[in-house]
Amino acid sequence: MDSITQGILGAAAAQAVLSRRMPRSAWLVGAVGGMAADLDILIRSSTDPTVGWIFHRHFTHSLIFIPIGGLIAALPFLWTKRFRDYRLEVIVAALIGYATHGLLDSFTNYGTQLLWPFSNRRIAWDWMGIIDPIYSFTLLIGVIWTARTRRPRAARIALLLSSLYICFGGWQHHRAVETQRQLAAIRNHQIEHSRVMPAPGWLRFWRSVYISNGRLYSDGIYVRWFQSPLVLEGDLADATTFGHLSPAAQSNAEAKRQFTIFNWFADGLIAPVEGDANAYGDMRITGTVEGRTPLWGMRFDPATGTPSRWSPGPGRGRDADRAIRSLVFADPNYKSLSELRPANIQ
Repeated sequence: MDSITQGILGAAAAQAVLSRRMPRSAWLVGAVGGMAADLDILIRSSTDPTVGWIFHRHFTHSLIFIPIGGLIAALPFLWTKRFRDYRLEVIVAALIGYATHGLLDSFTNYGTQLLWPFSNRRIAWDWMGIIDPIYSFTLLIGVIWTARTRRPRAARIALLLSSLYICFGGWQHHRAVETQRQLAAIRNHQIEHSRVMPAPGWLRFWRSVYISNGRLYSDGIYVRWFQSPLVLEGDLADATTFGHLSPAAQSNAEAKRQFTIFNWFADGLIAPVEGDANAYGDMRITGTVEGRTPLWGMRFDPATGTPSRWSPGPGRGRDADRAIRSLVFADPNYKSLSELRPANIQ
């Protein structure tokens, strides 16, 4: 999730265990531990877009790195006057905070290499959005209350409630997946590969993406908390594999290497970008839940096949405004499954 929420979670977890054994600012150690894993975002390349895709949520987010990452996060505090007599507690607080990071990220849709170096699988359970105000503010209230009183009860209650909220996200995800299956059945589609992912917000709006017969279908699903889900039908495109690229790209060794990494990163959910015949986007994360405008992708030079990173153009601001409005006020074009008919598109 976002780094601020990661810090709040790390602070709450450290308070829940150590608030009575450390100074009032113990939350700060847990917060730094909770955020430290995201320092891997600094590993980038100006010429190779796949470097950032590989190393963000890589070794710093793995379970095996927790002892090292926690110790690194503790170092700034170990020799300060305030924590001089609490060095063991500082290390434990930083370890607790650091340990929460990769686990929380695994509940989102971006993908986290939690099992590195034993596996490079990008674990993504798709239960939580990258940003969720309900989750974040629940933890924040507990952290503030405990910091004022030095009593761990508030932090512990906040952790319990936020954990139950994650479980609620799992239930909402289940409902969204069932809705996706019913939608595909209405269209007489056999799902070959699919994901259902929460949009930023509060576990109501979900992005459905599935591949059937070589085509990628994207739709929005409005999983209302106390009513039946609704569907906002989106668009379709050919699902892209390396064999769909231009001959120049297919004969370019660097293009093959980078596309292989891109395909792994995007979980095979790649499609052409509208308006650019040589660009292909990661269709997991787009400007709108039902849309086909990705937030990132790759472009291959039509003459040489040389790869480069693709990003949206200047019109993205208008799409962002529409996306925000639709996440607060549901698009009026959402329909119940009973209102849908088999898709006219094939």
